[in-house]
Amino acid sequence: MVVVPVYTNYGGADASPPYSERQEMSGRSADATVDIQPLPDKNGVIIRVQPPKAPVDEKLSHIPCDIALVIDVSGSMGANAPVPGDSESTGLSVLDLVKHACKTIMSTMKADDRLAILTFSSSSRVLQPLTAMTDANKKTAEAKIEAMGLEGCTNLWHGLRDGIRLFKDEQNTGRVPAVLVLTDGEPNHMCPPQGYIPALKAMGNIVPAMHTFGFGYTLRSGLLKSIAEFGDGNYSFIPDAGMIGTVFVHAVANLQSTFADKASLQLIYPNHVTIQQPNGSSVSLRDAEQAAGGNYELSIPLGNIQYGQSRDIYLQWKSDPGNDDELCPPFVNVALQYSQMTGTPCTSHASRSLHDLSFTTLSDTEIAYHTSRSRICAFLAEIFPIDHLGEHRVDEQLQSETGLEKKQQQLRTLIASLPAAHFPKDTKCNSLLQDLSGPEPLGQVSLALSRKSYFDRWGQHYLPSLHGAHARQLCNSFKDPGPLQYGVDSPLFIKCRDALNSAFDDLPAPQPSNIYHAAAGRFGRQNPRGVYPPAAVRLGDQRSGYCNIQMSSYNSSNTPCFAGRTGVRLASGRRVRMSSLRKGVRVETPVGPRMVAAVLVTRVRRLVMVRLDGVLVTPWHPVGLPAAGPLMGLDDGYGWVFPAQVRPLELVRYTGAIYSVLLEKDGDVAAHAIALDGEMGETPFWGVTLGHGMTSGDDVRAHRFFGNYDRVVRSLATLGVSKDGVVFGGGLRRSEATGLVNGF
Repeated sequence: MVVVPVYTNYGGADASPPYSERQEMSGRSADATVDIQPLPDKNGVIIRVQPPKAPVDEKLSHIPCDIALVIDVSGSMGANAPVPGDSESTGLSVLDLVKHACKTIMSTMKADDRLAILTFSSSSRVLQPLTAMTDANKKTAEAKIEAMGLEGCTNLWHGLRDGIRLFKDEQNTGRVPAVLVLTDGEPNHMCPPQGYIPALKAMGNIVPAMHTFGFGYTLRSGLLKSIAEFGDGNYSFIPDAGMIGTVFVHAVANLQSTFADKASLQLIYPNHVTIQQPNGSSVSLRDAEQAAGGNYELSIPLGNIQYGQSRDIYLQWKSDPGNDDELCPPFVNVALQYSQMTGTPCTSHASRSLHDLSFTTLSDTEIAYHTSRSRICAFLAEIFPIDHLGEHRVDEQLQSETGLEKKQQQLRTLIASLPAAHFPKDTKCNSLLQDLSGPEPLGQVSLALSRKSYFDRWGQHYLPSLHGAHARQLCNSFKDPGPLQYGVDSPLFIKCRDALNSAFDDLPAPQPSNIYHAAAGRFGRQNPRGVYPPAAVRLGDQRSGYCNIQMSSYNSSNTPCFAGRTGVRLASGRRVRMSSLRKGVRVETPVGPRMVAAVLVTRVRRLVMVRLDGVLVTPWHPVGLPAAGPLMGLDDGYGWVFPAQVRPLELVRYTGAIYSVLLEKDGDVAAHAIALDGEMGETPFWGVTLGHGMTSGDDVRAHRFFGNYDRVVRSLATLGVSKDGVVFGGGLRRSEATGLVNGF
């Protein structure tokens, strides 16, 4: 066995491609628009709400926020934070990681942001009211976060109620108001007897949006989702330590890129028209009401709207059979109402005959995408119907194997009938199909329903979270292909996400609370002073004391790659992150400048990587090192080696996105390497790129697949290459006969 320290990027910033400069500079406006798009089938319509692409002030780092952190400090939060895939322990508790996430949020806030901190266990306690995040106040807040300790029961209601009350006299401040509730279990103390949703309704006007986060597998996730829906927020599921960073990063980035809050659509249409919302049940769903003039009025709450991300509402409609559509045409008037956190109402209007297709500008692929997205939301919502108290509950039929098998068949029927299935080469349509049934680690919906043990352990918590991301068109993590399509056209969201992700990475790692007590011979919550971790296991000259793994972990099934933050030298001499490389960019190689042809992005969890001169690289990705340099300790030339062979060997655990690069085709093997910037000086070392041309021999670069340029290009093409050359992969494909890699 070997001992490997946990180094976690927690992903996110590298997961979706950044906007282009051309996109960033276009579409600047101060107002949102609403557009009615009747569909050719004559029974559907898409109402598109389009906010401005970016704030008028291009230099704005983020929209100011008022954030109240409502944190569960009940005893269960002291348990070891679950880690992905196995039972190894890092010594970090759930509360340790929550504290780190809170510090991440705080680190990106400025003096015009405010932060409140409230904890709940047997009762709630306000550690800090809404306070401007000046440098001095940040230090005070950090100390309060660090001092949070474990207490008693889980009194979620008092935490939620008192978090909302923090905003009682804080309306219309110009800042985005939000309550972020994180818990790891079921509430078991002082629950409101009438139910949570009726109790929230009784509070009257609620200022902040309510966002809920469930950590681990012992959750009342239906309740957390109901609270978020009622509060115009989003529910996020955090299965293990590998996801807490990315989930918090994306949640706060969405807040920091908010264009407007309290948005809603008001539809007015004649009484001979019936309009349905086919997205499935939701606590926020409202029925149409009688309006003046014999019309109907339907209100559709939207909550927060983010810069650059449209909201596309698919509705189904029909006229009464006895109505003469020529004399009394079906029409709809739509008013988009919102506020930009100031209390000043803003309204945008649109009106259209539902038979008039002359103004429909949506392409066939866009129509297929949004109608398919709506059907997926409806399918997921059926799994969690709402009870009489307004709480989502798992469908009783899914408590049995037979019921689960029926749901699996319904999913197969859905996939086969989705309009998106007719456009598999379209990035957005394909992302929906990958959410449903893609190869692992994609296809999480199929996986969640494939076994009762999977559904009971994590599927029942994950699927409501995925539903919320698609229903609200929010990018909620780096993980799922579908939600990754949201926010890609928002320069501000991407900027905020990148800043938060860097902050999460750059903050000092939290001190493990659950560390090994040598005298007791067990793990327990101890003061870090005077106790020691388990004895290190020796590998060469490297010693460490974190979690043990089997040696087979080094021979990873993942593509040879680098972490996205790796520095790469361009032909101009400028240094950029590998995650920013795109098709057409010219990079430095040992034989001069060459252009990037494609970039393969693969998301991983707790992948063993080697830290080599500050660069994170997979253990079997060949690198060229200067032989006389401090990394090699040799004096006879320049050589290519596997990082796993370098001594001393520093191994880390990494969660996030890893990158491989394909350069333009060249007959010279040396033209297929990029210059990597390490920490030891001006001399770079080299990382081999895909399709280098060496397919046999003793050189460590030789590989039958990775060295064959044409095979690499063909395999990448099957995954779908974007216009800027980015390809999202899910690992490697191997020959069943030989076990050798033969594709992505």
